[in-house]
Amino acid sequence: MNGGIYFPTQELAFIGQGRRRICYAVRGTGRCVKFYRKHSELAPGTKWRIRLDIMIGRYLWFANINYREWRYHCKLARRLPKDVMAVFPEHVQLVFSKEKGWGVVETLIRNADGSLSRTVIDEMTLADDPVLARRVYHETERLFRQLAEYGVCFFDPRGNVLVQWIAPSVFRLRIADLEPYCRAGIPGLANIRLYVQCKIRRRAARYLSRLMTIMAERGLLEAECHTQPHRRDNTVFLRMARCAGFLW
Repeated sequence: MNGGIYFPTQELAFIGQGRRRICYAVRGTGRCVKFYRKHSELAPGTKWRIRLDIMIGRYLWFANINYREWRYHCKLARRLPKDVMAVFPEHVQLVFSKEKGWGVVETLIRNADGSLSRTVIDEMTLADDPVLARRVYHETERLFRQLAEYGVCFFDPRGNVLVQWIAPSVFRLRIADLEPYCRAGIPGLANIRLYVQCKIRRRAARYLSRLMTIMAERGLLEAECHTQPHRRDNTVFLRMARCAGFLW
């Protein structure tokens, strides 16, 4: 594999980490880079499957999630409309480090004031403007419908759907990470569009329900809005179809 650019790791500033990867800001570039975490950095209770994924994938590009993410981003750029593609990082480049293995450099998603963009849930937790909160909610719902329409795989939305503030009261939604294989238990399922669409709808339903709960707890909902997420399904078939993700 010769597609990666050699990447020095001296000018990095820690941003955050997940179960497998750690993210750094690349100073002076407006970009960030993600590598696998070192085994010494993993939590004591980390599952053996995750440790094995990291051990195999760090230096074997075909088993590395950063390689898969870069490849999937290239694929999406060829098939998605520009307005949908705009939610993902503009720049995605595969890189290699002797110390950290294969990684991916991406555009760092920041607000207009230079601060890091926060998740939709974090913004809802801090929001005090009901009108703006409902706008964020409806834009999130619209984004999920677009992703389901085009069958786009992505990670659990709780930590990956961000609100990027362009100006006061002006925002757009962004997605920080891609998930090329949907965490499917059976290889190849992520290539079946109906499966991906159903999984997006199920994740979206849980996520939107969580947002509605936060808004209700903070008094950001009008009285008639409290019943909106609860649909009255008259048949067992409709209830099962919604639970499976065939319907919104």
